[in-house]
Order: sequence, then C-alpha cells, then structure tokens
Amino acid sequence: MSSELQVSDYRPGDERHILSLFRQSFGRELSTQFWTWRFKENPAGFGVIDLCWDDDVLAGHYAVSPVAMRINGQEWLTALSGTTMTHPDYRGQGLFPKLGRSTYARMTQAGMGMVWGFPNNLSHRGIVRDLKWVDIYELPMLRLTLPSRRPLPAPHNIVALSEFDARFDRLWEQVRDDYRIITRRDQEHLQWRYVKNPSQSYQILACTDANSIAGYAVFKQYGEEMQIVDILTRAPTDIGVSLVSCVAQVALDQELSSISLWLNVSHPLHRALEKLGFCNGVPITYFGGLSLQADLQEALVYDFHNWYLTMGDSDVF
Repeated sequence: MSSELQVSDYRPGDERHILSLFRQSFGRELSTQFWTWRFKENPAGFGVIDLCWDDDVLAGHYAVSPVAMRINGQEWLTALSGTTMTHPDYRGQGLFPKLGRSTYARMTQAGMGMVWGFPNNLSHRGIVRDLKWVDIYELPMLRLTLPSRRPLPAPHNIVALSEFDARFDRLWEQVRDDYRIITRRDQEHLQWRYVKNPSQSYQILACTDANSIAGYAVFKQYGEEMQIVDILTRAPTDIGVSLVSCVAQVALDQELSSISLWLNVSHPLHRALEKLGFCNGVPITYFGGLSLQADLQEALVYDFHNWYLTMGDSDVF
C-alpha cells in the first residue's frame, strides 16, 4: 500500500478494474454489458467517473450517470448518483467524500446543474453529512392490493407496444412544461432506458388517440407484484387511470397480489388512484440532491412538489 492515493477520472479500459471492485465490494457480478449500457450508451452522455488508485489497485469509485432534464422551462444536464464503492482494504479512510467532491467539481466545471438520487440506508447518512446533500423527500410506494375491493374502470384505447416511436417525441413536447422538474422522456431516452436495458424486461402500454399517443405506462413483474416503472400522460387523469387499470388486469390474469408505482402526492392522478383504493406503503426510499450551479434555484429544486418522479428515474427498477 502506497503512502498517497491518487484520484483520476475514468480512462478507457478502467472498466475491468471497476467490475472487479464491484465484485469485491458487493459479492456479486456487474456485467460489462450493463456497465456499457449505463455509462457509455446513455443518450444524455458519458458517465462522470472518478477513481482512487493505490498504484495499480483500484481503492475507490464514484460515478454519476448524466440525465437530461426540463427544469422550469429550461434544458439542464444533471446527473443521477450511481454506484459508490470502496475496496474492503481501504474503508474508513474517507475515500467516499473525497471522490464525491472530486466528481462534483468536474460536474460544476462542465455546467451540470445538480446531482440527485436515491441513497440507501447505508449511504444516506454519509452523503448528507459529508457531501452536503439536501433531503428532498422520502418516497413511499403507492400500492393497490389485488383483487381490488373497488371496481376498476374498464381500460379504453390501450394497446401493447414492443418499442417507442416518433409519437412519443410529440407526447413529450406536449406535456414537458406541465411539470416544473421532469426527466426528458422522448423516444431516444425511453428506448434506451426500457427497450435496450440489458438487465430488465419491461412491458409497454400506450393509450392511442387517432395517430397520436395520449399516454403510456411501462411495467414489470417483481415477485408477486406488478410495478408500474414509468407513466406519463396528457390530461385528463382518466388516461392515467385507464393505463393503471390495464396493468391491474394483467396482474390479475397472472394471479399477482398487488400493483405499485411512485407518484408525487400532489399529482391529480395520485388522488384519482387513492379513490380506487391505492395507499402509500413500504418500502420508503430516500430522495435527495445537491444543486451545483448558482442560477439553479435551490428553492425550486429542493421542493418535492415541483418534481415528477417515477421508479424509472431510479437505477434500481
């Protein structure tokens, strides 16, 4: 072990060491295919990755994945905080905050607006204490137990799709300014996130209106539950209710016990689903972030009511 560890950004070929460190840190494999998809093929840009070396031993790793967002009517490049790792032999030496600050400095210099994400129970305390993240909200699951005690509306004009097409660009243009803060959900992003994802298999439903898309839902099975990973619609709320009802019917046909989603409590669809018997429950997920630019108003980005978030904004689902 050398007397001084060196911090550097990612260089081609470092992924071999990164995947090895992941195995040493978590006791399971991270595939090259998934790493390439997440950090190199992301349509928002290449990941910002800082590494801490002890000669040729990778001692620590901090990475963020760029996310294009619409914030208060303007385009911003932000980043989702991703995998943080420290080699077992180097824990307790403060590598996590050191690498975090280095990553954020490079993001700030590049003009990226903020870093945000969903820290788990192990990382939450440190990321708030050492990297000065702000707790924005604690996200519950909005869940319906099946079979529902209340009749769900019959779905209308819902079709299953295998991929996303140009109609989703038009939907994005129609709804993007309905929200103060929202991840870009155009065709390119949706196709990358859900169709090209090498680790998960998703189903896509769309509400069709003549030659356009009025809304969509992306969902997958997890255990005995069907999770609505993403949903976005034009007004009114009956489009969203129709999509959710269709997912519920798929879950019932497969004899699953519940369906769930993330949805801001202030969203009109949240209240419509409450009326149908949806209730907030566990697990509860931390959500926070850190503004990196002076002209990105903290009062705006630290107020959860301004955010439109679904499970698909996380890298877990």
